[in-house]
This record gives sequence, C-alpha cells and structure tokens, in this order.
Amino acid sequence: MKLHPLALALAAAAGCGLVNSNTLSYSYPFDPPQSFMENFGDTSNTAMVPMVACDPSAASDQCGQLLQPSMLGAAKLSCDATSRMCAAVVDVRLAYPVDLSMQSLPAPVVQYGVDKVSIEKIAYWIMNNQVNVEIPPVDLYVAAAAAKDENDPSAKLVGTVAKLPPGSQCTDPADPAGDKASAGQPVCDVPLTDAGQSALAAFVKDYKTPFQFIAHTKVVAHGGEPLPSGDLSFFVRPTVKFSVLK
Repeated sequence: MKLHPLALALAAAAGCGLVNSNTLSYSYPFDPPQSFMENFGDTSNTAMVPMVACDPSAASDQCGQLLQPSMLGAAKLSCDATSRMCAAVVDVRLAYPVDLSMQSLPAPVVQYGVDKVSIEKIAYWIMNNQVNVEIPPVDLYVAAAAAKDENDPSAKLVGTVAKLPPGSQCTDPADPAGDKASAGQPVCDVPLTDAGQSALAAFVKDYKTPFQFIAHTKVVAHGGEPLPSGDLSFFVRPTVKFSVLK
C-alpha cells in the first residue's frame, strides 16, 4: 500500500521532532575572560607632537628623527598623508590565545560532542583607561592560532568596540546581566557581524583546536596634540550556546 504524500510529510515531520526533542542546549561564558592590555607611554611625559609639514611621497623620513625615541613611548612619528603633517602613530595589535579544551565546558559537550554552536553575545568592559588621547574604534577578530595578524586568511572581523574618549568606559549598548569579573565597571556588548559570528561558531565547535582573538586599532595624534601615553586594559567574554544531540 502506498502512503499518501501528506502522510509521508507528517511522518517526516514527526521524525524531525523526535530528533529535536533529544537536542540539549548549554549556554557557556568563556572562563576566564580574555584580557587585553597596552601601555602607550609614561604619563609623566608632557611632550607634544611637533607641528612640522611633510611630503608623504618623499623617499626620505622627514618625521622619524624629530623626537628622541625615549620620548615617543609606543608611538612612531610618520607623515600623515591626509594632513601632510607629521603625526604620532601607535599601531595597536593585541592577541589572546584560546584553548577551550582547557576550560570547564559543560560535561555533555565533552561526552556527546557538539551538533551546533551559536553566539549569544560578546561582553566587554574597560578595567583601566588612563590614556590621554582618544582610542579609535577597536576591531575584534577571531583567527587560527597560527595567524600572525588580522590580515591572515583565517581571520574574520567579529565586531567593533566603539571609540573611547580619554579616561572613558565603554559606550556600546550596556549588557543588562553585567559580569562579576568586571569589579563594578560598566559592561557593554560588542555589536557583532554575521560573518564573524559564523567564524567564531566554527572555531568553538572544533573546541579541541586552539584559536585566538586579535584586537586591532590605530591611534593617531596630530601636530600640537600630546603624545599618546598611559595604560589601557579591557576584558572580553564571549558567551556561546552549545547544541548537543544526546
């Protein structure tokens, strides 16, 4: 006897329901949170960026020798192509390796394996911001453990942290849950990209293989502005959802 197509469809739907009924979900915040720190220079340094015109197409270095290296901290003097003036630049690139196999993942994840992973949020907070200049938006990438920087083919932009005025806390949308590790500092959520979420989910699903986060921004101080100085430290904690077929 042949089954009516509708009956076949209902049978298939019932089978999917049976599978879904055996799917268990576990929300997991990375533990510990990822820590990123940068020192821009001695805060007692009151030197200013020299107001010197330059030609960005010139073969010679017109800016690099204007100040002693000891005064520059993490900055380098170079010719800004837009203003055609010498500027102090700090190319900030901070990497944090992640090995989820060394974290305390939910036991069923380890026991039964991962079916799917979704990204619930990536929370962050500024623990210390003593930097005397504005920090431009910070791009957060996820990449393979062997990647040297965010230009590696494996690297994907996960999201961008909003700019930080001197001494400020995070200004992205507030995370209502907060984080006990923030020691009372405001906690915000990183606005996420679709491609970045997919890439991070793939790395998390293969949790036995280490990967890394890379934070990148470029701080620029122009002529007449103070040289960048002070410390910046911030923490990032992704929360993911594991789906496990038991």
